[in-house]
Amino acid sequence: MIDRLTHIYQLYDRIMESTARACGPGCAGCCTCNVTLTRLEARLMTNRLPSSRRRSIYAAVTQRFPENRYIPKTSTNGFARLCMEDADLPEEENDPAWGRCPLLENDLCTGYDVRPFGCRAMVSETDCRDTGCAQMPSWILTVNNVFLQAIEHLDPDGYSGNLSDMLHRALSGNDVTGQDIQNHDLKNHKLFVKNEPITCLMIPPEHREQMAPIVRDLSELINTGLERNQGQGQGNDR
Repeated sequence: MIDRLTHIYQLYDRIMESTARACGPGCAGCCTCNVTLTRLEARLMTNRLPSSRRRSIYAAVTQRFPENRYIPKTSTNGFARLCMEDADLPEEENDPAWGRCPLLENDLCTGYDVRPFGCRAMVSETDCRDTGCAQMPSWILTVNNVFLQAIEHLDPDGYSGNLSDMLHRALSGNDVTGQDIQNHDLKNHKLFVKNEPITCLMIPPEHREQMAPIVRDLSELINTGLERNQGQGQGNDR
């Protein structure tokens, strides 16, 4: 599964090669403590790092653990499902002012080569330090949503959560299962949400034709027929 996840990252990089962006080394305006990732992404980070870097990242997360951070109430695929069901969406708090990512050192990411998709997808046409926010074309938002859905679908029995919570648990060896979270057996499981398979893709009508080859490539990577779910979502942004 980790190899498939790596291939998904590589596919995204190829798609984004020709996209204009202002991002570069030392540009950490979007690197807040509010990034989320799946259990599989946390495993990729920990498995691909040498032991010395795992220890240093664990120390950084422990020492700079954010008191306030984004705690998801539903996963990306859960969000899409709720939209399709016209159900009430859970209220979530997400404030960039809560602080910086604990993996930052001198505005550089200490885990950049194994960073999760939530970091890879945060790109901007303008310098966030000048504008105060990222400027991202709606087409890129659609691409990002579908990739997030595919990455979650790759780990349907797992869970997702804030980067600090996920890495602290993964690096401490204190793992939990998706079933544990679903059953809410422990108080700490409120930090995580159960992953869900894709039931619909969040692709607005104006992007469906352009997204078709990307959906086919992703479908091959995760070995499922995503095309069956295309055209169902409304393009909602989280």
